[in-house]
Amino acid sequence: MREDMARVIVERPRIQPRNNRKGRRPALEDLPSHEGMRRAAALRGDRKELNENLAPLRRYLEGQVGRPWDKAYAEIAARLRIDSTVQQHVRDHLRDFVAVAPRRNVSDWRSSIRGGGLWWQPLYVHPDTGLLCRTDRLPEEKARRRAERNRPRAPLERIALAADRELRLISGLWYEVLLAPLPAPVYRVRREIVKLAYASYSTRSRFFEVEMNVGRLITSPVRDVVTGAIISAGPAINDAESWKNYRREHVDCRYATAKRVLSRRELRRHGLCNSAHLSAEA
Repeated sequence: MREDMARVIVERPRIQPRNNRKGRRPALEDLPSHEGMRRAAALRGDRKELNENLAPLRRYLEGQVGRPWDKAYAEIAARLRIDSTVQQHVRDHLRDFVAVAPRRNVSDWRSSIRGGGLWWQPLYVHPDTGLLCRTDRLPEEKARRRAERNRPRAPLERIALAADRELRLISGLWYEVLLAPLPAPVYRVRREIVKLAYASYSTRSRFFEVEMNVGRLITSPVRDVVTGAIISAGPAINDAESWKNYRREHVDCRYATAKRVLSRRELRRHGLCNSAHLSAEA
């Protein structure tokens, strides 16, 4: 293990000055009347920051796989002292990589990452031999990864062909759908009396009335031929909160204007097929 492992993991290099311009000095009247030592060091680029780059520690532990954990831990303890806060902090991170006393069916939310009730650390100490081993080589973990690979994927329902055209699976049949962007919203500003809450964050807040300009949507809505939904060109009121909710509900900003069923030749060209019972009824 490296002698300076604690510095490699925790410390960053010195920060370069941000406002250091060569050949220029600030005017005397622009200098601060009082200045602390930390700010002066920051301006000179002579300041350090803390970091948690645990990749060197992880690589070291992975290189110790197959060795007795007592020997590997003895090397770590020889270079990371308990009386140093920084070095003790690095020793505390060992539990993030090594399960020293592995137990199955752990009641920890992180253990749900692995199947079979295994511990969540990538390495563990074998309870019989005391050797450092990899968790991903256990039969339970291999079975979990195999089941993850063999898990049936969600059926393909959309295939984009162009910006205004896509293939879509509707009730077991493949259609070619023509898309168009939503029309640009037009608002008419009117002078109205609006009720506003004194405290918008509270549901029990009292309201007050104020006269203000309100933009009302006058653009006609459009109809999606696939879903049959009526889609408005924008929110009913032109304000920030209404637009935020509208964009959350209408992410695609497009709607279907026409659709047609694909022919057999087109299905073969795209490598698709309709559902057997639905295509027979059609």
